[in-house]
Amino acid sequence: MDMNKLDILKNKTILLVEDEAIIRNNIASMLRFFFKDVYTAIDGYDGLETYEKHLPDIIMTDLKMPFMGGFELLDELKKRSSSSYMIVVSAHTDTELLINAVNNGIDRYITKPVTERQLFDAFEAYIDKIEKQDQNLKMLFPGIMFDVDKRELFIKEERIHLNNKETLLLKLLMQEKNKTYTYEEIENQVWGEKSMSLTSLRSVVRDIRKKTGEKIIKNVSGIGYKLYFNE
Repeated sequence: MDMNKLDILKNKTILLVEDEAIIRNNIASMLRFFFKDVYTAIDGYDGLETYEKHLPDIIMTDLKMPFMGGFELLDELKKRSSSSYMIVVSAHTDTELLINAVNNGIDRYITKPVTERQLFDAFEAYIDKIEKQDQNLKMLFPGIMFDVDKRELFIKEERIHLNNKETLLLKLLMQEKNKTYTYEEIENQVWGEKSMSLTSLRSVVRDIRKKTGEKIIKNVSGIGYKLYFNE
């Protein structure tokens, strides 16, 4: 792993959830070489409590644990709309478990015993993912980021889903910072072959304003709309 990627990890945090103390301590000692902070938990309940306290960037969890296992932990994290990178660490390699893990939204599956090479590969995949996300994220307004690919807004880390027309309108308006897009341009780019009424356009703008809590879209009377930048 090159130094630039190591530098990125040095600013990140990770939570390791593992019930076997020797394995937990051995993996944690390796992780401390890479990360700013390494948190540990002994089962899913402990992991969930630690997650809520620290909100780590990455979560590594075993699957088979007493009280609350890895799959139950992943379910609870999904309910909380966790954006942490999920790595499952398990001695089990059967197909059913792998499929179940993928369906639970994990990013990486590592088999025990954990090696340094496996960690390198997992962390490089994590860095590639966040770098791609950074390229897709655009600032619309202070504190409001727009992810074009996922059709989502991020407002102070809260994720807000956009429908298709809301996404297409924001994507169009952000192409040129100070340009006012005419009603005709908006109709062509957002409604496509279907006709657009001003009422339906105003409804889309109103819904975006409600979701953001800001008037990030400005009406230019008789012409169209543009993005409003708070400068």
